Amino acid sequence: MTPMSSRLTRMVQTSLTIKVFTICFVSVHVPLLVFIAYLAGGYAAKAEPVLLLLLGATVAGTAICLLSLWWMIRPLRQLAYAIRNYRANGTPVRVQVTSKDEIGLLASTVTDMVAETEALMTKLRHQAMTDLLTGLGNRRWLNERAAEELSRAERQGEPLSIIVLDLDRFKGINDGHGHETGDRVLVATGEIVRTCLRSYDLAARIGGEEFCILLPRTSLDEAESIAERLRTTLAATTVPPLRQGRMTASFGICAASAGDRLPDMQLRADFALYEAKRDGRNCIRRAHDSNADEAIASATLAPVKTPSPVNGTHIL
Repeated sequence: MTPMSSRLTRMVQTSLTIKVFTICFVSVHVPLLVFIAYLAGGYAAKAEPVLLLLLGATVAGTAICLLSLWWMIRPLRQLAYAIRNYRANGTPVRVQVTSKDEIGLLASTVTDMVAETEALMTKLRHQAMTDLLTGLGNRRWLNERAAEELSRAERQGEPLSIIVLDLDRFKGINDGHGHETGDRVLVATGEIVRTCLRSYDLAARIGGEEFCILLPRTSLDEAESIAERLRTTLAATTVPPLRQGRMTASFGICAASAGDRLPDMQLRADFALYEAKRDGRNCIRRAHDSNADEAIASATLAPVKTPSPVNGTHIL
């Protein structure tokens, strides 16, 4: 193929204008071309056969034009259908485009832009639901997932428990060793939480040094075993320049009752956490149903990280 013919072929492939012009030009002149071919064949130019021939050629030329244009704009229809589905139900935009003209460029560009936008939105949704320091979920994420898990547990009659843990004397770590050390302690805690939990457990950092773990299909006894594993692992972990045993946490655990919401469970678990702080820290305390009223009554008087509702002494 000569360079000139190659250049012309590339122009035809990449130019929608040339394609449309060529199709329209050929389609309009089909009757003329057929009539010339008819006369060149030596047929007599009688009125009736010529009229029928021109009519058939006109219909054929029109059909060729419409079908060609229909085929050319097919990617636009596919793109519009894919975008409509994407807006309706989030189905990814997938359009196979082989043409290299402006329509093909538009379809492929829009497909790529929608894919990039979806990837960015997925990243933003992940960031909105994730604690960036520890990599665990955040309070918003836990609230959404907890509603689903509590509903499923009540529907299927399965136990569900939560663990609330708070690092002991964390303010002293920040004040004595700097916030960078404090951040390393939080990161190490997040890693320990991930390592000690099962694949279906849900963990989130819900405050400065406070974490909440939702345990589906888990009784209070099983939750206590998991909390003990976390407690001993934390106590055995060293984050320089802290000495071993300085990185500890106090735990409150609570089992779901009928009709419970996550804030209800967290309130009872927080009260058990206060008891763990009062009893010397680095220990686990259970929330019992008998403590529920007391926890609710004390919530307005002693939120987390304030003086204990038990004896008024600062216990963190």
